[in-house]
Amino acid sequence: MSYEAKTLVKESSTARSLLSNKGFLLLLVVSIVSGLSFSIYLLTETWYVINELNQQPWLGVVLIATTLPRVLFMSIGGVYADKWNRTNIMFYSLLIRGALLTSMAIVFYFGLLDVYSLLIFATIFGLLDAFFVPANQSLLPQIVSKEQLMRGNSILQSTNQTVLIIGPIIGGLLIETVSYQYIFPIVAFFLITSSVIVKFIKYEDESNQNQKQSSYRDFLEGLHYVKTSKLIFTLMCVSMVLNFFIAGPGSLALPLIANDVLSGTALHLSALETSIALGMIGGAFLIGILNPRRKRGFIVLGQLFFLGIAMVLLSLVTTLWQGIIVFALIGLGITAGDIPIKTMIQEKTDPQKIGRVMGLMSTASSGLIPLSFGVTSLVISFNISISQILLVCGSFVICFFLIILLLSKKLRSVD
Repeated sequence: MSYEAKTLVKESSTARSLLSNKGFLLLLVVSIVSGLSFSIYLLTETWYVINELNQQPWLGVVLIATTLPRVLFMSIGGVYADKWNRTNIMFYSLLIRGALLTSMAIVFYFGLLDVYSLLIFATIFGLLDAFFVPANQSLLPQIVSKEQLMRGNSILQSTNQTVLIIGPIIGGLLIETVSYQYIFPIVAFFLITSSVIVKFIKYEDESNQNQKQSSYRDFLEGLHYVKTSKLIFTLMCVSMVLNFFIAGPGSLALPLIANDVLSGTALHLSALETSIALGMIGGAFLIGILNPRRKRGFIVLGQLFFLGIAMVLLSLVTTLWQGIIVFALIGLGITAGDIPIKTMIQEKTDPQKIGRVMGLMSTASSGLIPLSFGVTSLVISFNISISQILLVCGSFVICFFLIILLLSKKLRSVD
């Protein structure tokens, strides 16, 4: 049998064993249901502030209350993902959020759900999600083998991207057909159902953290671990650069290109948003099919170069079809590189510290997106066009690629 045939047989066997892994399938179901819940909740919250309360100026504040605690406390959530049982953390996070949304329905029923009470609910919701994310992301390496990790991440990533498209659609249909009094309990039911499913996930708990050691010491220990691991530190820097110079400006570029460059309508914006979402799903599927096990460092380097070029091309877009193609390529490049980054971090990290590392990773990358939004908006206020901003960001990413290519021997040689 040829080498290529043996490889195909091995890949097919890996895929079959992954789909027969009960723990992975349960985790996939939890990711889908919890992802749908978060998407529907976020859309309902947004529309409630605008349409029901008629408090448009408060919309940004409510969204910050939902997302900022999630970003700020994910590192703390990572600490406890290493100290406590991860499925228990996920269980209580989902269950309490379900109870929270049930309480929102009751408060709404009595006509007391104003913008101030909504801010309290939103803050608690985001805070609980901050503990869920690191526990969720550090659980996968405990229930699948290293050979299955890349494909497992690609399946989870592609389903999460699909949920981001489907969730708002379901949320919109619910808003149009039923009262908020029923939407909140429906989402609560999804979350509580997810919490029950989590309890059936069994894994070998390798976190032997000293329970008497303070959480602050645990946090510092995680920081030191990341700092002293050249590969993990480099991968984290790559993720931070991509989120600040690609994800932030790219997200703001969607409406600005549709309106300012293309002089288009909401349909133009919808077409561009759909193209980047489909590109991200395509990138996840591509990595899942190829399941690369060698030269993954070059995949990460290729992502930097590819996305830098794509941003430069985006700055030159003048027609809708050009925008659709380039945004689809950007979406493809984001997930095709992010999945190997996440997988390598999961593989190379000490199991006793993986919660803290994934928490720091989530905070470092996600935390820079709001900052990127703010900096990009500030630059635009000085009458600098989005096309010029995209050109500068793309050029910087290309320069960063050259620096990493020359200086990071560890990333170039890693499999």
